[in-house]
Amino acid sequence: MLEAKKSEIFLKIFGVYNKNLLKRKFHSIHVSGIENFQNISLPYLIYANHSSWWDGLVAFHISEFLKLESFIMMEEKQLKQMQLFRRLGAFSVIRENPREAIKSIKYAANLLKVNSRNTLWIFPQGEILPNDVRPLKFYNGLAHIVKSIDKCSIVPLAMRYEFLGNFKPEIFVSIGKPFIIDGQNNSSKNELTGIFSKQLTELLDELKCNIETNKLNNFHNIL
Repeated sequence: MLEAKKSEIFLKIFGVYNKNLLKRKFHSIHVSGIENFQNISLPYLIYANHSSWWDGLVAFHISEFLKLESFIMMEEKQLKQMQLFRRLGAFSVIRENPREAIKSIKYAANLLKVNSRNTLWIFPQGEILPNDVRPLKFYNGLAHIVKSIDKCSIVPLAMRYEFLGNFKPEIFVSIGKPFIIDGQNNSSKNELTGIFSKQLTELLDELKCNIETNKLNNFHNIL
């Protein structure tokens, strides 16, 4: 696997570049649930839907806005093409190879064990799919990571890209309420995966409903 090789200098340079890129391509990034990242001393494990190539860059911008110490799991074939992302905290996984996948899971779990300030982002669908495909099908990697650590704060995060009243599309992000899971939880990995999928499905459906009914008072533009 390819490990993350974070560079603080590169993070600052890329942060400026990424924000300008997003501003050129999108009208805004509306986010609700920012307050859910307050007063929790456990490491965060954020899992999100994967509907666009832009998801990783949006995740990076949110991470920078919230001042999170983030790492992100990426498919190895993609990371090999974008090696610079390793300097941003990206590390690889080969889901089709169980032995290699276990290495990535252990690496991810260790990131959360060694520093409670670390945050891990994961897209458990494993591929880009339309937002409204149901059911959401997750790989078990997220559950494997949870089972490998003592405690962490699990945060579902939903994203949608919409053309509304502006020339450029808008991004809407809903951050769910964190829930704490102990690694000794009696649920099986399949059961946990089902729970995670259900929670993100509900958050995605709620986000879609809020956009359709214009219930956006709790959203704040961070772009």
